[in-house]
Amino acid sequence: MIAIVPFGYPVLREVARPVEAFDKKLGRLLDRMVKVLDSRRDGAALAAPQLSALQRVVVMDYQGEFLVLVNPQILSAEGREVDFEGCLSLPGLSGRVPRFAKVRVRYQDGEGKTCEIEREGAIARCLQHEIDHLDGILYIDRMEEELLHANDGSRTMAREEVLRTAGKPPVALSLAPVARSTRRAGG
Repeated sequence: MIAIVPFGYPVLREVARPVEAFDKKLGRLLDRMVKVLDSRRDGAALAAPQLSALQRVVVMDYQGEFLVLVNPQILSAEGREVDFEGCLSLPGLSGRVPRFAKVRVRYQDGEGKTCEIEREGAIARCLQHEIDHLDGILYIDRMEEELLHANDGSRTMAREEVLRTAGKPPVALSLAPVARSTRRAGG
């Protein structure tokens, strides 16, 4: 099984390089990414840096839509929504993150064909989250609130405590309770 890079490893903070060659090597990376995403029940999408590949590649399988996005870029965005997000590289936690409500994205498919899509709501949020990964940005960097929530609702954790662990192995990440909170349904 291919492991997803956990929070704390520097590769997640690096800017991914644009893909220039649409060859067998890219095909193997896409196959790996799809395999890993298919093996997970807790993820909607995956960015190449989460598999230690510093290339601008995302695969998404969310709400009935499967996309392979190579060299994606947000062309336009509008509106604003705040909702909970989680990440396969920071499992078991989520936080409230402001995102654009609607985005237009240009990308290339796995063969190099240029495409554009416009999405809103949860899919727009997912696209922004993954494109952030390609720029070394994690959802905790964009949070408005200072608390992360355990996905099972059992505890909260200070955002700054999580950020302080960035240079340490993930095993140093403590989920010690900070305070009890009530979490909105559906988060």
